[in-house]
Amino acid sequence: MTIIRHPGQCDVQKMFTVLNTNLDDYFAPDVINFFMMQWPKGQFIAVDLFGNVMGVLCGSRLDGSRASISLLAVDSRYRGHGIGSQLIEEFKRSCFMEGRSTVQLEVRTRNTRAISFYQRKGFAITEELPRFYSDGGDGYRMTMDLRRITSS
Repeated sequence: MTIIRHPGQCDVQKMFTVLNTNLDDYFAPDVINFFMMQWPKGQFIAVDLFGNVMGVLCGSRLDGSRASISLLAVDSRYRGHGIGSQLIEEFKRSCFMEGRSTVQLEVRTRNTRAISFYQRKGFAITEELPRFYSDGGDGYRMTMDLRRITSS
């Protein structure tokens, strides 16, 4: 069973572990604390019945009616069980309830598995981002119009 909820300060270390063992870049605990302070309702974790963090989504509010999935990671042991999908759905619901109409994210161009996953969730590539990542890697910006999703 998976429980999707907002994280508390007691979850930061577990979030830190999931992010840094499943993403290409290093993220300090201060990054997680920044997101939690900037928009508490835009942060989600997936936990099992024992409180083990299986997935993390850190969101941020952008200008206008946009929001961003800034970080999304599912522990490799739990991939393929719908955890990433559940995190995205909960984030979309939170954005919509707050009046946000666009969700965006960035992904490495070489991460074809993630790109395909996001496309299945309704995101489309809208921009190329040369040398976007700290190691010089290229990225794509992908966006989703929540108004279009909810009206169909």
